Parts: sequence; C-alpha cells; structure tokens
Amino acid sequence: MTVTVPDLHTRSRWLRAFKPVARPRCRLVCAPHAGGTAQAYRTWPTGLPADVEVHGVQYPGRQDRLGEPVPTSMDDLVGPVADAVEPFLGEPLALFGHSMGAVVAYEVALELERRHGQVVDLLAVSGSRAPHHREEHQRHELDDAALIEELRRLNDDFGDLLDSPELLELVLPSIRADFGVVARYLRTPPVPVRAPLLALGGSSDPDVAAEDLTHWRACAGGAFGTRVLTGGHFYLADEGPVLDVLAPWLPHRRPTAHRAS
Repeated sequence: MTVTVPDLHTRSRWLRAFKPVARPRCRLVCAPHAGGTAQAYRTWPTGLPADVEVHGVQYPGRQDRLGEPVPTSMDDLVGPVADAVEPFLGEPLALFGHSMGAVVAYEVALELERRHGQVVDLLAVSGSRAPHHREEHQRHELDDAALIEELRRLNDDFGDLLDSPELLELVLPSIRADFGVVARYLRTPPVPVRAPLLALGGSSDPDVAAEDLTHWRACAGGAFGTRVLTGGHFYLADEGPVLDVLAPWLPHRRPTAHRAS
C-alpha cells in the first residue's frame, strides 16, 4: 500500500486532535453535522478509553477556516478528508459521523477503500438516513427566518445561538452551504463498505426514525448493528450513552507477529 502523506499544514486544516496519544490503540476520526465544527467532539476523549485518540474534522468556511470557501458538494469534503486521514492507515482506524457527517464518513470510507483496499476498521453513522434513502428537504433554499426556525425545530439547544444576530451572521452561511451539500447528495444503489458498520439514532429524532437506521444495512459488507438512544436529532449532546455503545465496537491494535529465533 502506497500512502501519499499530505503536508502538515493541509492535515492541520482538516483534523483536530484533542488529546494526542503516544501509541494509540486506535484513532477515531469524527465528522460533524451541517454547520458543525470539530469542537463538537472536543470532550469525547474523557469518555473513551485513554488509548483512543480522537480527531475532529474541521470543514472549511467556519471558525479558524472562516475565510475559506464553503463546500458546495460532497466531493469538496470527501477527497480532502481522505487525504488528511491517509497518514493513519496501517493502524486501527474508526470513522464516525453525525447527521451530514454520517454520509461524509461513509464516503470517506469508500474513498479510502477505493485507494487502498480495506483500511477502515469501523464506520459508525449517527442521526442520518442511508445514502440511498435521503430526505427531500431543501433547507438551503429557505430564507434566513425560515432557516432559523428549522434549526430550532431540530434542536432547542440552539436557542442562545439563534438569538444572537452577530453569531448568526457568522454561522448561517456555512449552515446553508452544508444543507445544500446534503440536499444534493444521493448514492443509489448503495455501495457496501468492508468495515463493520454501526448505525445510531435518537428515539425522538423528527427526521430519522429507527426504521431509517436499518436501511444502512445495505451499506454494510460485514458486521452491522443499530442502536436507538434517548433523545432527538442531537441526542449525542448527552455523550455518555453514545460513547458507552461505541467503545466496544472500536478496534484494537493488531498483534505483532513474533519471529522465531
């Protein structure tokens, strides 16, 4: 397997390591929801085994990447994220994504497999319909007032953000752009990944029902499981139960073969 290592600046733009581990049992790379940032996963290292190294994906057009163009298609995200993850190949690797991040993680897994074969040890998707059973929402076409109300519907905890005109001016463009990426995304028929696949969701998610999670089975070439946890679309804000479910699925370091003396 030949891996092209991206320069450090490129990698640091796309990935954030919250608590570097000298010799990690595995690396867990997490893609956030539409409008989200890598910081959504900043506290995850405290709820996972100490030898799991967590990386958050930082999309362009927000926070320290505010001056960069927002994504307009899934390709704007998948190729660069796959490039940034490539240096981790050969070691245990898990991908996680919530909402939009779920299909980003799925497509990154497919892209890495296209380049290198089976190199991902777990794909965990959350709060999302399967790639071939997409929603028909056109949220990116809503005016600002309607878009804000849609965000309130998805998550009441957005209240402080949505009541701040200064913050809204900064974040609405990336949220709208990400919703456009989601609206234009569809993969049919689905392509199975070789990695085990775990699909998670919230019991009262207004857009993703428990039945929707089962459709991810068509994307699994190996082991497949689903879990529904208490909460709405952003049920994973209570991260404890999520990490309790996720941890047993995470890969372990592969044993090193001993040479006969």
